[in-house]
Amino acid sequence: MEIEPIVMESNPRPLVSVISLTYNRKERIASLLRALQQQDYVPFEVIVVDNASTDGTAEMIRGQFPDVQVIESPQNMANYSYTLGAEAARGDYWLMIDDDGLPGQNNWITEVVKRFEADPQLGAVACTVRMQDTGRIAKDSPQFIPEGDGSRGYSCAAYNGTGVGLRAAAVRPLLPMYPRYFFRSYIELHLCTRLIDSGWKVQCFPEIEVWHCRPSGTSNPPLAHYGLRNYYLYIWSLYPRPYVLTETLHELGSRLKLTVQGKIPVGRMLKAWGAAVASAKDAFRSRQPVSQATVEHLRKIRRHGNWHGLAPEMRLFDQD
Repeated sequence: MEIEPIVMESNPRPLVSVISLTYNRKERIASLLRALQQQDYVPFEVIVVDNASTDGTAEMIRGQFPDVQVIESPQNMANYSYTLGAEAARGDYWLMIDDDGLPGQNNWITEVVKRFEADPQLGAVACTVRMQDTGRIAKDSPQFIPEGDGSRGYSCAAYNGTGVGLRAAAVRPLLPMYPRYFFRSYIELHLCTRLIDSGWKVQCFPEIEVWHCRPSGTSNPPLAHYGLRNYYLYIWSLYPRPYVLTETLHELGSRLKLTVQGKIPVGRMLKAWGAAVASAKDAFRSRQPVSQATVEHLRKIRRHGNWHGLAPEMRLFDQD
């Protein structure tokens, strides 16, 4: 009887690191970890960065999910703490998902990896963000230009941290991922601007979805304190010199208009501007100006919407 030779797999699938960040939401992170157990991809590791929670989050994870690596931050550093997870990650690809996010499909990891493997210049895979309570696409789902070959994704300015894929080789040289002085808001745009300026593509794939589990209408990051403050810091730290003053004045004028219209409280507007001025030294000290071409590319993208009819307008949340 002829014995068939054993064929070794010459191209094993790359290791993926799924990284999440949590703070005092152990029920949320537990739901996410259970959902990740349903993913069909192998191999992947899961890393949770606990941002100094006081509700027993780290102990819960170690007791109920012993295969998950827990990194305890010494203090709540908000989104900056994602860097702690990235530094520990061993995967070729990092899939980051907030503790109030859930994969939209059981093949979420598989689909993200497939996009990376098809395009060696792809630095970030942005996903459609859909609200769990309404099934509608979130207002802060990534903006993108609906042009070109959809199988290669659509150019977008930034991903939403509810769920994203990052190529480790692209992001590792840019660590820390986010400026610590930002705390939260505009951090994704800050990283994606640097990725694009470094020659990597940031593409949105509307068919790949994640669920955002916070109630709709409970947050408007661009008009909250850190959103109002941090866009100035983003400009001051990354925009090339010809654009710094013009973009600052344009943003200030836009916000004064919104304040007059009653969409931004006067006190919040003034407090955010004062906080931006107080943090200006951090932004200018860490300046890494990108090219004018990068700024113009991002301006073009940010004039577009985030749907364009390329994903279902509504899809009910499937708890199974």
